[in-house]
Amino acid sequence: MGKQRPYKHSKAQKEVKAIEANQCLVCGTVAQPAHGHHLIPYSEGGSADLQNMLTLCPQCHTDYHSGKLNIDIYRF
Repeated sequence: MGKQRPYKHSKAQKEVKAIEANQCLVCGTVAQPAHGHHLIPYSEGGSADLQNMLTLCPQCHTDYHSGKLNIDIYRF
């Protein structure tokens, strides 16, 4: 199992999903559960700020982490 994120990261993930109404910003799917994703990864020092978060559906999140989807962080 992965490293547990600090509370502020989990809180930011919940907040971004609420703000974006669980809608994936890549494909537009509204998903339950949606995933809060760090634009700059937590493991690379990414912050828990809402500006560093976006909502992804489970499929787009999986595709991103498997290298099938590229997200241009400069779009956001």
